[in-house]
Amino acid sequence: MSQELDKFKEQVLKNLHNHGYPEKSISFPLEKMYEVADNKGLSFNKVLEVLKSEGHESELTVDKVIFFKAQETEAELDDNFMAKAQEAMANMSPEQLESIQQMILGMSQEEREDLLKKGKEMGMI
Repeated sequence: MSQELDKFKEQVLKNLHNHGYPEKSISFPLEKMYEVADNKGLSFNKVLEVLKSEGHESELTVDKVIFFKAQETEAELDDNFMAKAQEAMANMSPEQLESIQQMILGMSQEEREDLLKKGKEMGMI
């Protein structure tokens, strides 16, 4: 990546953060962004590609570009869920763990099979 492209990308990110990104979606005037990039000898489309590769999504409308944080993939969500579940179990008292065990033992065979299937799908088993 050229130094000029990197500087422009960082300036866009700085402006986004100044306006509340990534908590909020932020829009800038599309024509202005293309003009600024062109004045620097850059392709704004290339800047958008680089930002996307770093997890910063954008959508082009007729008159503006809207930036928003990329959604987590299903695998990332599963990993986060697993980490939180393991952390929660590590912090449980023996009584709480026993209570969960009793709950599972109280399930019907069909409910346990469904639970086992879900565990396999999530890579827990």
